[in-house]
Amino acid sequence: MADNRKYYYLKLKENFFDSDSIVLLEDMKDGILYSNILLKLYLKSLKNGGRLQLDEHIPYTAQMIATLTRHQIGTVERALAIFQQLGLVEQLDCG
Repeated sequence: MADNRKYYYLKLKENFFDSDSIVLLEDMKDGILYSNILLKLYLKSLKNGGRLQLDEHIPYTAQMIATLTRHQIGTVERALAIFQQLGLVEQLDCG
């Protein structure tokens, strides 16, 4: 039986976890959770060319991200704000 699944690859630099932004992130209270959320978001975005979208018209909300990453909404909201401050993600005009 043929394997019809698609595989996506996320290329991280060897020193990804040693970069200033990740070291600062993980040093924060709940920083390891934030790091976990970030990697899940990066992986989730692979199917849509780096965009976090349910489909081509619907961007993910914080609540949707919380559900999909299995983290609490408050943790996800704090993480998203920190990711933007550290330049790890950016919010596009379309959401």
